[in-house]
Amino acid sequence: MRADGGRVLIVEDEPTIAGNLYSYLERHGLMPDAAYDGHGALALLHTGGFGAMVLDLGLPGLSGMDLLRTLQRDASLWCPVLVLTARDRLEDRLQAFDLGAEDYLVKPFALAEVLARLRVLLRRGRREDPGIMMLGELSYDPRNHAIAMGGQSLPLPRKSRLLLETLLRAEGHLASQSQLKAALWPDGPPSERALNDQVHLLRRRLRAVGGGDVVAAPGLGWRLVLVAETGDGPFRSQPGSS
Repeated sequence: MRADGGRVLIVEDEPTIAGNLYSYLERHGLMPDAAYDGHGALALLHTGGFGAMVLDLGLPGLSGMDLLRTLQRDASLWCPVLVLTARDRLEDRLQAFDLGAEDYLVKPFALAEVLARLRVLLRRGRREDPGIMMLGELSYDPRNHAIAMGGQSLPLPRKSRLLLETLLRAEGHLASQSQLKAALWPDGPPSERALNDQVHLLRRRLRAVGGGDVVAAPGLGWRLVLVAETGDGPFRSQPGSS
């Protein structure tokens, strides 16, 4: 029985690494496919159906960063991305996350850890038709992480975006502190102050553009509402187009 039932695209130009990943993931119930450069990866992504991707950054031709940029521009190609690379600089991590990567792991790596991280991404990315989530004139497209207010792009830092997505998925109900912490810090719990600071930053940005407000239930969590709203939020989802 397949552990996650997920198709995984391995994009790695080193045949030994690609082969080891392929064999290990297949042995543990996933359905891997492999590409050895960015253009080959794009050709496979156009066939659709991948639940996650393992991406090396140092690819010949179209680099891993360029591939991430392409995924950002074309929502139909989107799938959660685990970057697997020898680059351990903070600048590379931040750039990959800014371009939409979900996770980042530095070589050398343990195959078991790659599998564990992929299973998280497959669960997180299992949405057959991720609709555009909306609150009033605020919209968020989870396929390409695009945020807009009244049709105008609304850039947000990565953690603010993750926080907004989690609150929108709660559809006007309370998002617990544990849910929000897991979304922002999947590798470990932060301090209470860190979560409060992130909520404050998002709240200030949304209120500045009239895009909503984040209301606290002390000791429990937060929910996202219209600025003047007092009851349950009028959330709606619009089907996304491929």
